[in-house]
Amino acid sequence: MSRSGDRTSTFDPSHSDNLLHGLNLLWRKQLFCDVTLTAQGQQFHCHKAVLASCSQYFRSLFSSGGGHPHALALGPGAQDGLGGAPPKEPPPPPQEEPGTPSSSPEDKLLASPRAINNLVLQGCSSIGLRLVLEYLYTANVTLSLDTVEEVLSVSKILHIPQVTKLCVQFLNDQISVQNYKQVCKIAALHGLEETKKLANKYLVEDVLLLNFEEMRALLDSLPPPVESELALFQMSVLWLEHDRETRMQYAPDLMKRLRFALIPAPELVERVQSVDFMRTDPVCQKLLLDAMNYHLMPFRQHCRQSLASR
Repeated sequence: MSRSGDRTSTFDPSHSDNLLHGLNLLWRKQLFCDVTLTAQGQQFHCHKAVLASCSQYFRSLFSSGGGHPHALALGPGAQDGLGGAPPKEPPPPPQEEPGTPSSSPEDKLLASPRAINNLVLQGCSSIGLRLVLEYLYTANVTLSLDTVEEVLSVSKILHIPQVTKLCVQFLNDQISVQNYKQVCKIAALHGLEETKKLANKYLVEDVLLLNFEEMRALLDSLPPPVESELALFQMSVLWLEHDRETRMQYAPDLMKRLRFALIPAPELVERVQSVDFMRTDPVCQKLLLDAMNYHLMPFRQHCRQSLASR
């Protein structure tokens, strides 16, 4: 409570919860909805004010009367529905549904939030959209490893960073030996560097337990389990060092499976040459020397192509 002269300002901490509860009740009962979103053939009746208050995408779309670059085809309104599949591609440019009257320049200047009533969100899954809408109306989002990628995709398309942050937090908290590969794939697809680093820690722990045949098969696998040849080399070194006494005999065989010429020259010097067996073992030493020569003579690289440089 604050006082200013004869006036008193009193803050009610429960008002925001009551307001959200009231909006959720209106949404559940489909009262006063003024826009219909369609994803994968499923329709969701919503309130523009709620969408625009949480999403820059909708705020721009509604305020411009449909001129936002991510505005999608206008579609007919229908009943609410559930279901969906992961989005595959980004949304295409906007286009109006046949029969929708075009707006004059004056109409666009005077466009109000009521100018758009139906939107088809191509590239959004219906499951992801439903869960994002649940968050907008309840402040809660139900996530699982089966649905988090769909929710993450929708939150990024619709520019709702709060949901994106919750998805990242969920992935970081859920990483385990059983699911790190799935989490790493999701993180790589959506550019989540912190999550990818956390998942790669489990990858290393898992790799250390492999026997020689399994390790050799891992290095030969396509696509490789990590994003660069240097990371593959470092993973191999960790495996060798984990039981140096019994595993170091396999170093030449494993190193032959790596494409050292794909590692930039500065990193060959700083991170590969600094490993002791790469300087002392004759086979490993030759592999390193060949890679160095490949970088030293760029004009002859086309003549020196081999499995180690493709």
